[in-house]
Amino acid sequence: MKEKNQMSIGTDKKIEVSTSYLPMFRNGITRFAKILLFIAIILFLNIGSKYPAMSETSASTSTSTSTAIESMVAKTEYDKYVQMYQEVYQRSLIQQIEFESEVIIPKYFDFKYVEYAYNLSRQLQLSTRTVFRLMFKESSFIATIKSPMGAQGLMQLMPKTRDLYRISLCTDTLNLDENEEDIYIGLNMLKSQHEYWEARGNSDKYSWRLSLATYNAGIVPVKFYQGIPPIKETLDFLAFILKPHSNPAFYANIVKKNEKKELS
Repeated sequence: MKEKNQMSIGTDKKIEVSTSYLPMFRNGITRFAKILLFIAIILFLNIGSKYPAMSETSASTSTSTSTAIESMVAKTEYDKYVQMYQEVYQRSLIQQIEFESEVIIPKYFDFKYVEYAYNLSRQLQLSTRTVFRLMFKESSFIATIKSPMGAQGLMQLMPKTRDLYRISLCTDTLNLDENEEDIYIGLNMLKSQHEYWEARGNSDKYSWRLSLATYNAGIVPVKFYQGIPPIKETLDFLAFILKPHSNPAFYANIVKKNEKKELS
């Protein structure tokens, strides 16, 4: 009996000892769970500080994309209207020039030079009719054309004449391309020739005739004959440039058919 009682007591003590560890074990798990929770919170807060709310980032990206698309659409629309305006402006200016000069501006002639010649003629107070008839008569608006006498370019300038006016007009400071320089020298030369003859007592109208004759034949023949030299080419040149305004539609059709030919 004593042995059984002792065994019973021993068993009870083992059970008591084993059960006494349960609270400690539970407490340990609870603490460990709290530590894990604490670590998770810290990690979450740390990630949040590095990467602000993903929803906000996503919203910001979405807004940026939307703004970029709107900007692209707006730019496309703007470019379309700009192009439309440019086309209308070009057609309008060319039609105005063709009406005033009764000369067709060919498609191969870059509008850049059409506009440049027109603006420069207004600046120098030269008539649109005179300027564009002169260019048509001299070169048919072909920049690469060269005469048998050696005249070159849109305005058919002799190399020596071009070099002299390059120096006197300081064209190297104007940032002009070759064709712009050609137009600039040609029109300024015509203007200075008119001033030259007018300063010698000639009327404004007759000074223009003399300046055109000088442009075509040179100053020596004009001085020699003390007026318009009786040279057929020069007389035809003057007749074409100074031709009175006729029926625009009829004359334009004639010019169009003979775009690259000399008109009389």
